[in-house]
Amino acid sequence: MDSLQQKAEQFLIDSFTNAGKPTDIVHGQRTAYWISHLKADADEALMVAGLLHDIERAFHGDWKKGSDDPAFLRKHQELSAKEAARFLEAVHAGRPFIERVKHLILKHEEGGDAEQNILCDADCLAFFEEKALRHAKEAARSGAVKAVKRRLDHVLSRVSSREARRVAQVYYTEAMIILGVE
Repeated sequence: MDSLQQKAEQFLIDSFTNAGKPTDIVHGQRTAYWISHLKADADEALMVAGLLHDIERAFHGDWKKGSDDPAFLRKHQELSAKEAARFLEAVHAGRPFIERVKHLILKHEEGGDAEQNILCDADCLAFFEEKALRHAKEAARSGAVKAVKRRLDHVLSRVSSREARRVAQVYYTEAMIILGVE
């Protein structure tokens, strides 16, 4: 029998494959990877939250498109928590487990308690790992340097732990070099 984490990962894969967004599969998987790196004893609820923290994008599209608007981010978190809960109910997860996953996802953009901060940090690290250098290269070619720098500054500002900041800083510094800014 598959664990809830395995079922969540398959749901992630199926949902984003059907939506034609394979990079979002990798983002969820890398977020879970970074959670396990930041908290070796992460429980299954935290790992499932890592996998499903952006799941609403598979069903609602890219309506927020990298926005750092607090109202958009709040709506994104709420929609992702709702979609994650819907999935967990369908696979008969227990109510306490569902509520904990929702609690974690509801603050994955800004953090909150210790485990919400881990999810937020892991989300940021997955972003830096997958997207920072690509965005920097595209911005250097297109001239959108200020916008990308602002986005990278915003994501870096969300990182709370010393360990996650150390990793994120490596990607951030390399992106700034590509952008030609200090």
